[in-house]
Amino acid sequence: MNPLFGFALLGLVAGFASGCFGIGGGIIMVPVLVLLFKIDYHVAVGTSLALILPISLAGSATNFSLGKINWSIFWACALAGAVGAVVGALLIQKIPALYAKRSFAVLLVYAAARLWIK
Repeated sequence: MNPLFGFALLGLVAGFASGCFGIGGGIIMVPVLVLLFKIDYHVAVGTSLALILPISLAGSATNFSLGKINWSIFWACALAGAVGAVVGALLIQKIPALYAKRSFAVLLVYAAARLWIK
């Protein structure tokens, strides 16, 4: 398969998941980039973060037109999230990829179990 076609397909799936469930970057992009495309974990995380902008802008514009955004939640999370993103991006670079991947896998399993039970 042509890698560009694979990346485009990945973007389509991540965008679809983002629009439907509010997810996509970390849950879909990072594992696929690392496992299928053999991209270094730290590069996959950085690429996934960069992809949030165009994917979330498209979904946000659609939800804005539908009146489905709570702006007080948005501002509180956006400001704190920006600080957390800087700290997280700096911290993850200091953690070996193996431990970062394993921590991420534990987080995904925990989140899946909580969603399944509730």
